[in-house]
Amino acid sequence: MSKNTISGQRQMDFVSKFNYIREAGTPSEEKAASLIREELKSFGMESHIEEFSFDTWEITKAELTITEPYHKTYQATGYQRCGSTAKEGTEADFLYVENGDDISLSHAAGKIVMVNEIVRKDLYLRLIKAGVAGFVSISGSPVDEGEDRIPRAAAIPQKVYESLNEKELIQGVGVHYLDAVEMVTEGAKKAQLTLIQEEVKRTSRNVEARIQGTDRADEILTLTAHYDSVPEGPGAYDNMAGAAIIMEVCRYLKEHQPRRTVEFVWFGAEEKGLLGSRHYVKLHQQELNQHRFNMNVDLAGQLVGGNVIGVTADPSVCAMLTYLARETGIGMTTKNQIWGSDSNTFAWKGIPAMTLNRDGFGMHTHYDTVELLSAWSLERSARLLAHIAESLSDIDSMPFPQNIPEEFKKQLDEYFGV
Repeated sequence: MSKNTISGQRQMDFVSKFNYIREAGTPSEEKAASLIREELKSFGMESHIEEFSFDTWEITKAELTITEPYHKTYQATGYQRCGSTAKEGTEADFLYVENGDDISLSHAAGKIVMVNEIVRKDLYLRLIKAGVAGFVSISGSPVDEGEDRIPRAAAIPQKVYESLNEKELIQGVGVHYLDAVEMVTEGAKKAQLTLIQEEVKRTSRNVEARIQGTDRADEILTLTAHYDSVPEGPGAYDNMAGAAIIMEVCRYLKEHQPRRTVEFVWFGAEEKGLLGSRHYVKLHQQELNQHRFNMNVDLAGQLVGGNVIGVTADPSVCAMLTYLARETGIGMTTKNQIWGSDSNTFAWKGIPAMTLNRDGFGMHTHYDTVELLSAWSLERSARLLAHIAESLSDIDSMPFPQNIPEEFKKQLDEYFGV
């Protein structure tokens, strides 16, 4: 069996089974885990599930009403993990503060403010410091229709939430661009913001399969991808395509037993904060000193684009990967930095790591469907990854330092809120 037997169409068929939303902790995510195990069983691979629980927030009401000089309620999406307003909501003067600059925020105390961007850690803390009563963020574009009119929001980071007491929390919602334009044009002066949510516990799961090595079985390589999606779309590009690629490499390596042990992991709850990979390194802590390299895939499969490998390791890994890619003739570039995916978790624990990524369209939207994927692209990515994995599994000694540069360690500690 040569790498020419790697099939893009087989990967397309696999991804087509998952053309539905798989939000972490839901029955649809659990169904996806079962389908992954069925696929592994179809070519003789044993697998097992590792379950884990996580806390999340369930929003029961998110509403924004302008009460002066006109009365209108707008469609809103609530921010998770920022507490709840009183049942009747919070009513206050309304102020558009654009980018949340210091000058605009100097007039914001006690007001419900509207900002141009999704509110994340730094802006949230600035809003608290400014003493605002609540916040509204803007998403979308002036040409959106239908489902695209649903506004976006986010979750306040767990570490930020834990660092604040309940009285310090400020609640927020997201509205669509066109509604924001109307509010400013019509001179909105007062608003009522209501956000009701409760903390709930959910269960997710990792799917794991292992090919035991021969004479270097005590050294472990991992190939990983997440299979959950955001609630806004079915996540074919982000990231069932990645799940399909490592499945195809698993099929290949089963017929070419490696010298080193190769572990394949399909992570749940990546979109909730890399929770699947964080659970994995915690549960497998005793064997982490045996891990030599993590090869993660996140965002893949669309035809028009370019392959980028984000390397969180010594710069020599970039040179090595470029050399291996040249042997395949498949184009790619490297970036030596931390990467916003599960490879970060491995690097955080001192394991050199990479994420294979391809440019694409529709991430975290309802456009992220299998129809935008390409068998040609999937096949090329799987061939590239299979060559990297097979080369590293069979080489006499790992050709790069088994540590993480100090600058990355500091960035990763900040990323994970240490």
